[in-house]
Amino acid sequence: MAFDISDLKEHNSELLNLLTRNLPDMLWVKEVNGNYLYANQAICDGLLMAKDTDEPIGKNDIFFARRERESHPENPEWHTFGELCFNSDLVVIENNKPMKFEEFGNVKGKMLYLEVYKAPFYDKEGNIIGTVGAGRDITRLKEIQLHLEESLNTLNAQRKQLESFNVELEKRVQEEMEKRQKQERLLLHQSRQAAMRELLESIAHQWRQPLNIVGLATVNLETYYRMGVLSDEDFHDKMRIISSNIAYMSHTIDDFRKFLHPERETIVFHPQKSVEDVLHILNAQLESSKIACTVETECLSSFYGVENEFKQVVMILLNNAIDAVGLQIRERKIAQGRITVTFRCDQRYGRVEICDNGGGIEENILEHIFDPYFTTKHESYGTGLGLYLAKNIIESRMKGTLGVKTGKSGSCFTITVPIVEDNAR
Repeated sequence: MAFDISDLKEHNSELLNLLTRNLPDMLWVKEVNGNYLYANQAICDGLLMAKDTDEPIGKNDIFFARRERESHPENPEWHTFGELCFNSDLVVIENNKPMKFEEFGNVKGKMLYLEVYKAPFYDKEGNIIGTVGAGRDITRLKEIQLHLEESLNTLNAQRKQLESFNVELEKRVQEEMEKRQKQERLLLHQSRQAAMRELLESIAHQWRQPLNIVGLATVNLETYYRMGVLSDEDFHDKMRIISSNIAYMSHTIDDFRKFLHPERETIVFHPQKSVEDVLHILNAQLESSKIACTVETECLSSFYGVENEFKQVVMILLNNAIDAVGLQIRERKIAQGRITVTFRCDQRYGRVEICDNGGGIEENILEHIFDPYFTTKHESYGTGLGLYLAKNIIESRMKGTLGVKTGKSGSCFTITVPIVEDNAR
């Protein structure tokens, strides 16, 4: 739009003042040199600190900025807005187009942010003769924006810190898992060594009588042979005795080999059959210890897991019962030892109860019996890992529970495991 400076000054009338005096936005018109031709009340009060709208005419922003700074020599940052306004005027003139700026600086010692629109205006020949502008106070919005940016930076820093913490936590968890797995492998190895010792003792019990029978038959054969009275019937009779007992010992070895086989396949199995296999291994031990073992079956059920691990649990519980009952017999507290294995079940769970009359467990140690390395036996007879391993197998691998109740006469351990259908996998 083309103007003449004299025309603009002439039209700086009451009508223009009326239109712009009470607007909250700052409005102004400047010559090319930056001197004001017009300034409304908002810019006079909010930026220039002019006494009225006539004072800015013929003066520029730097004049008012210097006056404000000189009035407060103790604070060089009292007013810093003038030079910035003048520089953006020159940018608009050089680019010869309307432009938008975000200008900021101190006014009365406080930061002021303005959203400013400036445009050139021309004379009748099309020459730039000045600029017009409008500014809106966005200080509060800017403060909110800066606060949000600061909060975002803080959140980003916390996020990075959290990510670093998570990485470190994952590393520690992995280290702890590896440490625990290593410890569990060590515990398992020690437990297997203890189980081997107990199994060797069971083998000794199993083989003692057949070895005595084989030895006696061999001596009889040698005696009859030397005396010259060995008949064919005696020879075959003694050989039959020797063969049957060797076969019995061979079957015993097969039973122990199956028990010790590191089978890891999870299958559906019948706990009644598993307990029967373990009792077959421990039969000679039970007889030599004068312990009667009875099995009561209230229902048949099927479990899902590694059968050999379940057998190991039953072996641990029965060996502990045999030791406890045997001690009661040796101390003449009972005349007859008794162990009862009972199978119970409901709609969801199968239970195997192994109860004895071995005198029970003292209350002060009851809460520790499942801790690793806790044992009441002499160190040459127990490692303290059996019940810990048994509980770990039942609860971690078979998703069941292993509990104990005790009284004056004896203890009762209960294995509770979810039952499955025979065709479940």
